[in-house]
Amino acid sequence: MRQPFVKLNDSMVIHQDEINLIDTRRIEDLILVVHYGNNNEQAIVSGIHAIDLAMAVMPSLLEGRRLRWKKNKWIIHNLIGHPLMQILALLKKYDLAMTVHEFTVPKPEDRIYKAG
Repeated sequence: MRQPFVKLNDSMVIHQDEINLIDTRRIEDLILVVHYGNNNEQAIVSGIHAIDLAMAVMPSLLEGRRLRWKKNKWIIHNLIGHPLMQILALLKKYDLAMTVHEFTVPKPEDRIYKAG
C-alpha cells in the first residue's frame, strides 16, 4: 500500500498530494528538487532521502541508464540489511532496525557515473 506522506529531509514530511513537481535533472547526483504547496515552495532532497522519495512516488526513476549502481552493490542491503531490519523490528528495536537499514544502503560512490 502506498504511503500518503513522503519525507523531504530530516525535519520535513509532506503529503504526496502537496507535491506540484519533482525536478529530476540532477538525479544522477542523488538530488531532487521538489516544488510543493500553494506557494510552490521548493525543497532540495538529496542522498538517501532522494532515493526514498523516488521509491515512494515513482520507483522507475531509479532505473535505467541515468542512475545505475555498480554490479552487486545492493546485495548486502537486500540480503542482510532488510532481513536484519525485520528481525529487529519484530523485537521492537525500531531505531536499531532503521540504523541497520540505512547503514547497508550503498553510498553514492558505489554508482557508475556517466558524462553528459
